[in-house]
Amino acid sequence: MKTANKINYALVLLPMLLVILGIFDEQFFLYFLVSLVPLGIFQVIIAIGYSSKFGNNLHYKIYSYGVMLFFSLAITAQFWWDYLEPYGGIFYALPLILAIYFSIILHDKSKEL
Repeated sequence: MKTANKINYALVLLPMLLVILGIFDEQFFLYFLVSLVPLGIFQVIIAIGYSSKFGNNLHYKIYSYGVMLFFSLAITAQFWWDYLEPYGGIFYALPLILAIYFSIILHDKSKEL
């Protein structure tokens, strides 16, 4: 759990660094978006792996439902976009919110063990 927490820190700090660098060069904003993919994949894999251990935890359930909501909206975006367009910021902010939320969950669980 502590190793997963350290890897998560590195994967979270990389996009933050790239956003800061993006202030000086816009190319880094593209790198920022690309760096979110491995972070999301890592967090989903870790969440699935720990779901058997912490499956009854309310925070894991909220995170799991958030991930399912995001992917269901992303898959059906063509259908829902007319309704989502005024609230498009929520759709784009959901992965960032989920990443921060899972980082907090992982940090708390690694302190317990």
